Amino acid sequence: MPSIEEIVGPIEREPKIPGTRPGESEKVRYISFKAPRTPSHILKEVTWAVQPPIPKEGGVMLEGCILTLPDGLPFCALLFHSNIEAWQRQIEEGARLLGLVSARLEDEVLHLSDGRSIPLADCKVELD
Repeated sequence: MPSIEEIVGPIEREPKIPGTRPGESEKVRYISFKAPRTPSHILKEVTWAVQPPIPKEGGVMLEGCILTLPDGLPFCALLFHSNIEAWQRQIEEGARLLGLVSARLEDEVLHLSDGRSIPLADCKVELD
């Protein structure tokens, strides 16, 4: 009987930082948060801040990754699927309306909506 890996291909053993896999950077946005807010709060608040919602299909979910900038500001990862451009606008505009910073990863650099660019290597990464 064939193994799972023989059927589906190699299984990643090391977790990857969301937005670093090929073709994934457009599907992931990082959103800043501060206590008492949690990533779960951010997901709900940012997703519903723009009304009526821009996307007509698809969804967004937490990716289980926190990136913390050298200055201590944490960001949670949100991954969206289907209607990618509409979700990008929904999440980025929602963050802006809430006074939060959004960011995208491109070529191992975190590009923040406030104009800063931070190398991923300078950030603390927490994966769960």
